[in-house]
Amino acid sequence: MKNLNEIISLISLGIICFMLISNIESNAQVNKMSAQDLTNESTAVFYGKCTKKRCEWNEKKSKIYTYVTISPEEYIKGNLGSEVVIAVPGGQVGNIIYEVSETPVFTEGEDVVAFVWKNPSGRNLITGGHQGRMKIEKDSKTGKRFVTDMDDVTETTIQGQENVNKSRKVKLEEYVTKLKGYMKH
Repeated sequence: MKNLNEIISLISLGIICFMLISNIESNAQVNKMSAQDLTNESTAVFYGKCTKKRCEWNEKKSKIYTYVTISPEEYIKGNLGSEVVIAVPGGQVGNIIYEVSETPVFTEGEDVVAFVWKNPSGRNLITGGHQGRMKIEKDSKTGKRFVTDMDDVTETTIQGQENVNKSRKVKLEEYVTKLKGYMKH
């Protein structure tokens, strides 16, 4: 009987430790950043069209990077030239897929707002993981462009559902003005 109680105690302790470690890891992936944080931490902020994607191994063949080329339409902060190549961890080379959680996904031909920082080796990276890339949507009737302002996301509880995110779409021009305002501080 004593051995059975010890086994149950050890199993319970193991389950508790596993749950705590899993929770800590999942919460430590990416810190939530506001638009102001993203702007302040970035070398450059701009919007433009994703014109090309290519995936390559790093020099040691230990990681795959997707290199995304964006043609900026307008710079909000900084200037990286008429074409910006951004390295995004993860991608596919041949039949090998290297996935990295919390990284942004780009699609050729899409318009995006990008928050970019230059690391010490000179490589352009997205600031704040997936938060540093915002898709620009275009209203087919009016032609106006919009982004989802993640600063305005609220969590509400609806009967039968918890933590439903409600976000607000804002005109691209409004959002750009907001970001430019952060640089005056």
